[in-house]
Amino acid sequence: MQTLRFLPWIRRSYVNLHVNRFVSNITKPNKEIIEQVRPTSEESIITRKDRPRLEEEGLEYEYKDELDALRRKERLTVDSTNTQYMTIVFNGEFDRDILTYPELLTKGESTQMNTLCERLKKFTDSIDRNKIERDNHIDKDIYKEMCKLKLHGLIIPEEFNGLSLNSQLSVRMFEELAVSPTITTQLLAHTEYGVRSLLVYGTDEQQRYYLPEMATGNMIATACITEAHSGSDIRNIETTATVSNTDPNTYIINGKKMWVTNGLNANVFLVYCKTKERHTSDDYDDRFSFFLVHRDMPGVNISPPISTLGLRGLGLTHIEFKDVKVNVAHHSIGQLGEGLNILRNLHGYVRTTLSGMCVGVGKRLIQLASERAIQRESFSRRLMDQGLIQKRLFHMEIDTYTMESMTYLTSGILDSFSMPVISIESALTKIFATDRLYRLANDCLEIFGVEGIEIGHPVEQYLRDIRPWSMFDVPNDVLRLLTAWEGVMSVSTVIHDFVRKIRNPIHFPGTKLRHLLTSWTTQAQAMRAPFTFKHDLWEKVHPSLGIPAKDLEYAIFVLRNVTKETLTKSGRDIIDNQLYLRRLSEIVMEIFAMTAMLGRSSRAYSIGLKNCEHETEMTFLYCKHARLRIDRFAKEVHEHGYRTGDEHLQHLAKRMLIAKGYPITTPLERTY
Repeated sequence: MQTLRFLPWIRRSYVNLHVNRFVSNITKPNKEIIEQVRPTSEESIITRKDRPRLEEEGLEYEYKDELDALRRKERLTVDSTNTQYMTIVFNGEFDRDILTYPELLTKGESTQMNTLCERLKKFTDSIDRNKIERDNHIDKDIYKEMCKLKLHGLIIPEEFNGLSLNSQLSVRMFEELAVSPTITTQLLAHTEYGVRSLLVYGTDEQQRYYLPEMATGNMIATACITEAHSGSDIRNIETTATVSNTDPNTYIINGKKMWVTNGLNANVFLVYCKTKERHTSDDYDDRFSFFLVHRDMPGVNISPPISTLGLRGLGLTHIEFKDVKVNVAHHSIGQLGEGLNILRNLHGYVRTTLSGMCVGVGKRLIQLASERAIQRESFSRRLMDQGLIQKRLFHMEIDTYTMESMTYLTSGILDSFSMPVISIESALTKIFATDRLYRLANDCLEIFGVEGIEIGHPVEQYLRDIRPWSMFDVPNDVLRLLTAWEGVMSVSTVIHDFVRKIRNPIHFPGTKLRHLLTSWTTQAQAMRAPFTFKHDLWEKVHPSLGIPAKDLEYAIFVLRNVTKETLTKSGRDIIDNQLYLRRLSEIVMEIFAMTAMLGRSSRAYSIGLKNCEHETEMTFLYCKHARLRIDRFAKEVHEHGYRTGDEHLQHLAKRMLIAKGYPITTPLERTY
């Protein structure tokens, strides 16, 4: 009876919400709001184009000495950490500071970057990629030239004979080198695993011993992490490091590591081991440690190089460790039992740098596709004048711009704090960059046609070389689940009591009723025009980008509701509902992409960079289509499994597995 008494009031409230929505759509909008979100008109664009930029006026963007000192003091000198930007988004929160695109380079660093890029371009132009493909090996002359350029010491401090580049500059160097993917992948393993582990976790003695040799290229490092039965499951490794019976400071390593990057040429291996004893706490994750193992130590057995689909000359090998003795004081990285946390932090740098490599290859593919579209004719028309080709070129450009924006935003976060936390941001950047790069390469291949599949053609080589990058570190599908799981768990700790009550409507009918009313209200709020939430993101960007800022705010609003809906439906079983988690990861990836593009294009437009109008137009288009994609993912989450097709999909897949192959009979078979 209590419920029946409320039904007329609920029906009346729901009708009022839709009436308000209709009235708000036909009502004349507020002039102030329109002015804030109105895109720049053609007249204002012409005016901005005619406005001379700083460099045309002969002016320089001078940095104040106080500003330089403040930035350097804030960078890597204070024990500070960042807001977990893409984690709090799952709960509808947003740190508006992330919309201020990082600008940490001083004038001297900018000059150094341009000089290094010119030298690297000359170096990459001199590399014969076809010779590397044929020989499946990189010549010593190339390594010597890399040593002259100090490429092995990009992030090593100057006191150890390195270049002492920060993350943004290092990513920029990898972007320039990425036109030769094999060499860049080798350098990635050396820099972001070997050198970075010593810089962040190594002792002073270890740094003095290893870093000078690594900077000159006399000592090459790589990581030994993956095993045959534990690819992505890094807790399930079998390589062990046990205490020696005769010396408590000596550990004995036994196990086999698979698919070690540049294992053929490396001198030092960063080996991820399981220590049987627990050293720090009762936590399950304190059983793993890192050790530095030298190539010439007794018991290190290296297999011949393995041929792969792409990245020929990478020097991929298997390495077996049999009773290898290491001293804890000299060869352990960090504290014993700290290996899992070290690996997670290193992955943040690896994924960010790998995304920068994707940007470099993407720009090279755009250059090749543009030249082809300009020169090639088909049906008496140039390819550049055909709509389908223009569409492919547009997608190639906007994908590259987006991955570039995400990459340098993430690297800027790394440089802005001494203890950065970017597990979700770096994972989203790596997923987006590697997936979109492969699509970009396919579009480039379609533009070249049959010529592009000829062995030795640059497009064919890039298509093979970039394919393994999506599986580097952790495969993208696993990363999607991990990022969504981390975000959902951060929300579950906040709304645990709400989820418990909403999943028990018999015991808590009031909570269920309030949830229904709130959901109707929020749906009407989302449909109201103009949409407003609580962050007012348009205040942090250029006024011409007000509409994309509203799209971003709407996306945050949707993610909050979808996350609560997912937890309400699945509860503790959310970890097993991988299809829902994938949708959540796609939504948060769109949000991070929109955030990076908004911040970057706002900065470019505000300071008058070349082609800044082009950037704002791409931001408008991307945010518009991203909102549509987010709506589609949210609708699939709100619907039941049988309506989205999830249940049918899983049922058919299980039937195929029972048949151990394709279960359908050929259409030529007869039953009569």
